[in-house]
Amino acid sequence: MPTQTILYIIGSGILALFIALFQYVYKSKRNRLHWGLAGVRFISVFSLLLLVINPKFETKESKIIKPVLAVLVDNSQSVNYLNKDSVASEAVQTLLRNTEITSKYDVKVYPFGTQINQNPELTFEDKQTNITKSIQDIESLYESELAPIVLISDGNQTIGDAYEFASKQFEQVVFPLILGDSIYHTDLKIQQINVNKYTYLNNKFPVEIIASYTGNTTVQSELRIESRGRIIHKERVRFSAAQNSIILTPKITSKKVGVQRYKVSLTPIENEKNKINNQKSFAIETIDEFTNIALVTSLSHPDLGALKTAIETNKQRLVKICSPIEYLETNDNYGLAILYQPNQSFRAVFDLIEKRKLNTFIIGGNQTQWAYLNSIQSNFKQEITGQTENYQGVVNSSFNNFSVDDFTFNTYPPLTTEFGSIALNVPHETLLFKSINGTMTKEPLWFTYENNSQRTAVLLAENLWKWRMHSFREDQNFKSFDSFMAKLIQYLNIKNQNTRLLVNYESIYDGSQPLEISAQFFNKNYEPDPNAVLVIDLKNNATGQQLEYPMIAVQNSYTVNINALEPGNYSFEVTADNGTHRSYGEIEILDFNIEQQFINANVQQLEQLAVNTEGTAFFDTQTDELMAQLISDNRFSSIQKFTKKTVPLIGIKFWLLLLLSSLAIEWFIRKYNGLI
Repeated sequence: MPTQTILYIIGSGILALFIALFQYVYKSKRNRLHWGLAGVRFISVFSLLLLVINPKFETKESKIIKPVLAVLVDNSQSVNYLNKDSVASEAVQTLLRNTEITSKYDVKVYPFGTQINQNPELTFEDKQTNITKSIQDIESLYESELAPIVLISDGNQTIGDAYEFASKQFEQVVFPLILGDSIYHTDLKIQQINVNKYTYLNNKFPVEIIASYTGNTTVQSELRIESRGRIIHKERVRFSAAQNSIILTPKITSKKVGVQRYKVSLTPIENEKNKINNQKSFAIETIDEFTNIALVTSLSHPDLGALKTAIETNKQRLVKICSPIEYLETNDNYGLAILYQPNQSFRAVFDLIEKRKLNTFIIGGNQTQWAYLNSIQSNFKQEITGQTENYQGVVNSSFNNFSVDDFTFNTYPPLTTEFGSIALNVPHETLLFKSINGTMTKEPLWFTYENNSQRTAVLLAENLWKWRMHSFREDQNFKSFDSFMAKLIQYLNIKNQNTRLLVNYESIYDGSQPLEISAQFFNKNYEPDPNAVLVIDLKNNATGQQLEYPMIAVQNSYTVNINALEPGNYSFEVTADNGTHRSYGEIEILDFNIEQQFINANVQQLEQLAVNTEGTAFFDTQTDELMAQLISDNRFSSIQKFTKKTVPLIGIKFWLLLLLSSLAIEWFIRKYNGLI
């Protein structure tokens, strides 16, 4: 207690005594009654003064704080699958029953899967394992405390950052108790399959397959790819301790339109325990790109053969050369019309193309009737001079409709056309600029435009056959010219469907990716609409069960989580804007458990975790050694913590009670003796 406060108390006592003696003893009868009243008055005044002073003093309390021992227990299905669930449970109970452990540590048990669980009950039913996140959660929970961690796990992590690298930033010491042994069981595994989402009918598409092997001997297996119960590809593969991973890229021919499902598998080897991870499935959607193209002309010209041959390099395209009359008489469903040097006989052809809303490729030249072509349409007008000119083509690097980075025609022979300028009345993209004697002009030689959902390409010159021959002279093949034409035809072959509802999904969900379906919806100006209402209806094709979910707006898209769906085949319909826009699809959810893909404990990474955190790794047969290490480790000792408290000398309630009591006693004595 401060000296000043002690002086105040002494002074208060002297003052209280002086007042009491002055009132009842000074110039009064000094009998027992007055001395008693003086004593009561002294108590009243002294109590009142002490309440005003409110003296305080400091006390020190000491407390022994034990370090926390956080026992992280892998609660995932892989522990159960490896038959280590009972071992893990027994290890926890052994730690809790050991009196030396519990006297030194405050033991806390935390089961974990994707994150720690405050409930210590072990079920071994979690479907994912995130060791890194769980250790980080413990460090956040005991950020300012000493809390060594006992990690009881097989070390097999399915999601999250790799803990053997993240552990370099861990602050707590980790003691892994490895559920398993250092003996690696022989195992084959399909690690990953990479494939495009789409392919074209009758095309060969590559499949990248990454397969791995765990073992010390050389083994052979057979890789098979099956579709609809039929083996469509197989090959022998060899693994060894040195070559324990291979990448295969077989090519598969797509023979049927629609979503095609395939299963990739490795035949099991002798004594292989886990055969579930020997197979994976994938799907690819086959699109029928086959297109009938009408090459309409009233002339004979070498360009016709060059165009037909170049376009038909893609086996999905067939070009039919026909006259305007033949084109009008045929009932063939043409996807594209090439109009070579139109004249007045094309009038009905233009009318039919407009009626069918076909995309077109117009090629002009010396025999084109430009006056007629100018009159039959209003999108462009060629100046008529009656003179011809040879132009070379210069690629426009800013052309955006398709990539032209791989093409250059500066050294190609010039093309012949009408001399004069061209007037364009619609928004357009210039593919090639005119060049005369090495000087490039700003006038287009080859351009494209879109009008009323129809795409048109216009070449104002003839003699393309010379370009194809020049391509062969330079490269000993026609690949450069044919590839250029293929890109142009592909651009013209796509219809502008103005789709406002776009749905993105995987055909097969095998558990390695989030179970989500997303969609985008655009308003009439084709801007993302964040206020639309999208609903997805799913139907289980086997049971007929139907489910409806709202899709949640996330930034500029809408998503729905379908984790609740049972494995099986489902068809779905996404509707927007009260059903005015719809999109359909099919998905397959595989009965896939990623925790069953492991056959061995990840000993190497758990040992590295221990090294990085200055701990020690133990196997599940070494629980006694682990406890001995924890008991003897001097880094984890109890701390004696002192707490300094400031408390009043005696509680205020006591002094109030004493004051009231003394005043009451004084009043009753005076009243009884007639002094009032």
